Formats: sequence, structure tokens, C-alpha cells
Amino acid sequence: MNFKQLQMTREKFGNGAVVHILKYSFLNKISFYKELQGLTVTMETLNKDYLQLDDAFQARFLSNDELYALSENPDTYISRSFLERNLPKGDMCYAIMQGDVLASYGWYSDKPTLITPELELHFDPQWIYMYKGYTMPAFRGKRLHAIGMARSLQAYTEKGYKGIISYVETSNFPSLRSCDRMGYKNFGKVRIFKGLSGYSITTEPACQQYGFTVKVKTHDPQGKTG
Repeated sequence: MNFKQLQMTREKFGNGAVVHILKYSFLNKISFYKELQGLTVTMETLNKDYLQLDDAFQARFLSNDELYALSENPDTYISRSFLERNLPKGDMCYAIMQGDVLASYGWYSDKPTLITPELELHFDPQWIYMYKGYTMPAFRGKRLHAIGMARSLQAYTEKGYKGIISYVETSNFPSLRSCDRMGYKNFGKVRIFKGLSGYSITTEPACQQYGFTVKVKTHDPQGKTG
């Protein structure tokens, strides 16, 4: 992050945010470090304004056939290998479409999900985990990412889930503020540091009620993961 970006951060979020970002950046220069802020949103905490969608768009779950067709377009950032890894475990894509054109999407899972090739997020399956949100460049600035999350929250709540669970890295102050506006509530942090002897993962006590933690992906002698 350059000086101009730090100055903008100080103006928007204060000196404490600048200190945290500098610390975060330093730790990542010497090793791998992540600090994940766990968040949940329910229909009770949701800002209902985000349920409003312009009539020009439609919000819905995409079928596997639609997803494989979209994977042919690299601009969607939905690869065939991603689909082959995540569709079999039941993950679903909730998208906002303009006719047949993809505008925005997010992925949802109630099972442990990779956050890096080596690290897997675990959580209580009564919650649905939201990840891999993306809005196509032509449709940005319309709050479609947040609207998609709100609409998917409504859909999953009707299926019996408590709400959406997710995380934001604590150095990402704009995303944390956006989540707060939408109605997400913070509940605890997971800190991940990789040293010479491997990963050190610490989870705050508040995460326990959500089963929220990160585990190192294990490998068996046959090369399978589990």
C-alpha cells in the first residue's frame, strides 16, 4: 500500500486502521499471515433495503449446465476445475442476471471450504458460508453484490438455515464497513501464521459457538485430500 492509499485510509478509518494495515503488511513480508474477522447476517439483522432489485435483473440459483456454460468464458472467473471441485460437495451459485447475461454472483456452502490450497474453513453447518463473490465490470456500482447476498440469505433462511456466515480479513476496512452497513455482525477472529515449523492457528473463544475455525488440509499417502 502506497502513501496515498494510507492517507485515504487514515481519513476514512482513522490512525488505528493505518497502524493495523502496516502491521499486517509487515507480518506478510516476513511470512504468511491472515487475521480473519468472522461475521454473520440473519434476516433479523439484515438491512432490508438490500432486498430491492431493479426489474431489469433477476436473482436465482444457477443450474450446473448454466455454470459449465459460463466456465467457457474466462471473464466470469468460474473455471471448470473450480466447478469439478465444488459442485460435488453441494455448493451452489446464486446469481443476478440481466436476461441471459451474468451480472453478479456468489457461492454458498454448508461444508468445509478451502480458503487457500492448504487451508480449509470449518463452521457450523446450520449456517451457510458465502464465498467467491464477483460482479462483472459492466455492472459495478449498482450494489448487486450486496443485493445478491441479501436475496440468497432470504432463500437459505427459507430452507432452514440460521443465516450467512463469512469472514473478511481485518486489514480490509472498506469491506468491513460495507458488511456493517448490510447488517453483518462480528463475532470473533481467527489468526493464521505460517512459520518454519508449519501453521499456527489461534481461534478466539467467541468463534466456538459457530464452530468457526481454520484447519490445515490433510493429505493421505495416495495423494487424496481430506
